Amino acid sequence: MAGLVLPALAPDLAKGLAVTDRQGRDPETAAAGASTRTVTTEVLVFGGLIPLALLWWVPMQALQHVLPLLCLSPLLLGLRHGFNAGTGAAAMMSGAVVWVTLAHPGMLGAFPGAQIIGLMIAGMGAGEARDLWTARVRQLDVLSRHHQTRLSQFTNAYHLLQVSHAQLEQRMVGGENNLRTALERLKQREPCFDRVAQEPLDGLAEALLEIMVEQAGLYAANVYALNERGMLRLPAVARAGNAPELSIFNPLLRETLQTGTLTSVHPEHDASLDQVLAIVPLVDSTGHIHGVVSVHDMPFTQVNQDTFALLGVLGSHMGDILAHRPRPMGDTEGRYTLRESLQRHLKDVDKHELSVALVACKVLDVPHRDVLVALCLQDGRGLDQSWTSIDRDGHPVVVKLMPLTPEAGARAYLARMQSAALAQGATAEGMAAWLWMLDRAFTADDLLAQVYATCAIDVPPQTTPEADRQDPTLKAVP
Repeated sequence: MAGLVLPALAPDLAKGLAVTDRQGRDPETAAAGASTRTVTTEVLVFGGLIPLALLWWVPMQALQHVLPLLCLSPLLLGLRHGFNAGTGAAAMMSGAVVWVTLAHPGMLGAFPGAQIIGLMIAGMGAGEARDLWTARVRQLDVLSRHHQTRLSQFTNAYHLLQVSHAQLEQRMVGGENNLRTALERLKQREPCFDRVAQEPLDGLAEALLEIMVEQAGLYAANVYALNERGMLRLPAVARAGNAPELSIFNPLLRETLQTGTLTSVHPEHDASLDQVLAIVPLVDSTGHIHGVVSVHDMPFTQVNQDTFALLGVLGSHMGDILAHRPRPMGDTEGRYTLRESLQRHLKDVDKHELSVALVACKVLDVPHRDVLVALCLQDGRGLDQSWTSIDRDGHPVVVKLMPLTPEAGARAYLARMQSAALAQGATAEGMAAWLWMLDRAFTADDLLAQVYATCAIDVPPQTTPEADRQDPTLKAVP
């Protein structure tokens, strides 16, 4: 059987797996440590030792020509490493000039005050310019990654629409439900408000497998969830047909987890032990793998490029559905907890000055409860994330994190929500809403404490924010 390895439709922006070096540090921390050592070494050598050697060994007649050239060192170090390196090199070089002047009076003529000021201006100016440019580049990089994620989601939706349209052309009108309708029903499944009742893959495993079996004609397949380390969790959470359990050492599984792409049988792979034809990752637009589907048996006529392309499209779209499913606020472990998401976006706010809004909506109108909850959970954009909870009086609460949203945009969103609620027949007091804008001066725990206190939600025992702490400078906008 011919081997097939299909590239992922969504870019592999992040593997979603923990990567550390031998000391257990993440790559960013390790790179920062190595960069600090490099900067320190270059500043000491080019900002201190070499200028001091030049001032000491160059003949007195040539010093007047060498001294102006010393400004090149802080200038280049500032452009290469930033303000601290440029200032440090200029300060060390100025110290060397002062030391030579005091140790050998008259060697440099009059006290070189103008030269010292020139060195400091060159180092500080070049370093500040480099820092401003680097900050702008990093901000654009973060914005680019956000927009790339949204583009990937649109790409998946486009491919899904193509598949659904092709099926519509092949089937008679009024027959079975099409693929797009089935996936829309999947997205609209009742969200889980209780952390204890939450199931692997949000309880959607059976529905996910049913869609794949129907669309690709599979005879036997299993759905598996992954743990927080990206490893396979046994046993399978959903089964179709008489499929055997998948081995965690299966080479197709290993390749899929490493690449985030659909992998089918290869001539050099011995898959007879597990009888696996293909491994389909449920991967979202950021590259995070939520689970995998192992295909064990299917019609011989379906073993072709088109079928595997269809399974790849389904896996990507299902991964996006799982990534943007509302999650209980009580979750305290995992990649998608409210606290972890706040920490990630606070880092973007601090480093790149991005606008991020946090919105909380509480449904008070009991007769229209289901309609208003569905309204609050509607997907505004592909980047938004939602969490659900129940307050002390039994009212549902929906918290939504909205990246790249200024305060004016968040207020406009709340105004649209209120108008839509009134259009559904709810009263003006049927839904209460609050708005917070993420700020670098506060931590994720500060924001969590405000959300729990404002919405009257009991704090989960695993979390540490003090619900009764009220910071007067951090207030929700009603």
